[in-house]
Amino acid sequence: MKIAHSWLEYRWQGKKKKMPVKAGFSILELVVAMFLLTIVVGTGLLIIAGNLNIMQKSNEMLLASAIAQYYIEMVNIIDFPPVYADRQSDYPQKISETDPLPPISSPDPSFKVYAGCVWYKSDGSEATGTETDKVVLRKIKLEVRRAKNNYLLLRMPVFITRNGIY
Repeated sequence: MKIAHSWLEYRWQGKKKKMPVKAGFSILELVVAMFLLTIVVGTGLLIIAGNLNIMQKSNEMLLASAIAQYYIEMVNIIDFPPVYADRQSDYPQKISETDPLPPISSPDPSFKVYAGCVWYKSDGSEATGTETDKVVLRKIKLEVRRAKNNYLLLRMPVFITRNGIY
């Protein structure tokens, strides 16, 4: 009997065939690896797409807020009537609380802006168009919408009294 010099020689001693050498991956291993890779890459792409959608919406909201702030500042610099009764046209159109808001021009064509002004007397009731001297509070109703599908982005009431903006 032959003496084995190593473990491998000892293991194969007396056997005529050697164990075949494995030369790659099986089909099953490749399918499982492809499936796992697809899941990982697909999940990553979904997360990236979701983040892009959130960034687009936040950018739209930022622009809508800037447009609303622009109109609020325009209205804020106008003196409260009846001090300058000839500047009544600078305010948004007078409406009642239940009327729909009329459109006004927008600085950005991708947005629609709607604004109206409700006048209130000191007793809390709505003032008519001829009672400008009795108006103590004006409520400017402002809406900014997406132009392509009229989706409401921002709705903001602004209250202006004789002594400032609130």
